Amino acid sequence: MSAPVTEPLDQGGVRRLLVIDDHALVRMGVRTLVMQQFADVYAVDEAGTLEQGLALLAQAQGRIVLVLLDLQLPDAKGFAGLRILRRDHPGVPVVVLSGAQDLRIREEALRLGAGAYISKSADAGAMDAWVEVLRQHADGPSPPPPPSAAPGAAALRTAQGLGLSPRQVQVLELLLAGMDNQAIAAETGLTLGTVKNCVSSVFLGFNVRSRAELLGMFPT
Repeated sequence: MSAPVTEPLDQGGVRRLLVIDDHALVRMGVRTLVMQQFADVYAVDEAGTLEQGLALLAQAQGRIVLVLLDLQLPDAKGFAGLRILRRDHPGVPVVVLSGAQDLRIREEALRLGAGAYISKSADAGAMDAWVEVLRQHADGPSPPPPPSAAPGAAALRTAQGLGLSPRQVQVLELLLAGMDNQAIAAETGLTLGTVKNCVSSVFLGFNVRSRAELLGMFPT
């Protein structure tokens, strides 16, 4: 698994762009595009997993102004990553990168809060869409840091203190989003048995016996 790539904290008016994609060629393509057309606007950070991306967002403290997100990551399948980003970092626009040409997937991504849905294909239409998205966010104000009092953020801080694994933390976040075990398995690509084990570990860590008790600890 590749380590996240980040540049020194930007100086002056340079804005930070985060690419979360497990394919190095896709990340390289975005970086090349930025260097060619937006070098004076964006600095590029890269992550190969959702976990790495979330860590970079935490470190950036509000400096990242746009996230380009793959829907098929090693630790977040389907819309799981988008749900988590929109909940925990609501002020940061997320653009979905996808190899799928399915209108239903596009509509669902937009419904869940994606600012745009862009194909990974190298045709002229896709490239124009990439450039337009980067241009749209080039002059807007930087988003404020997400509120630390958000229920998801509070749960995450508590989970880290309890020593839960990254996988268990991901399941916790989806539990707090109201998803059942079957839905979590579909979102993450985990087996139902693995999800049940993670849920049990989360319950044990928080000393609760049910979803209702867990949700009651972090009311919306």
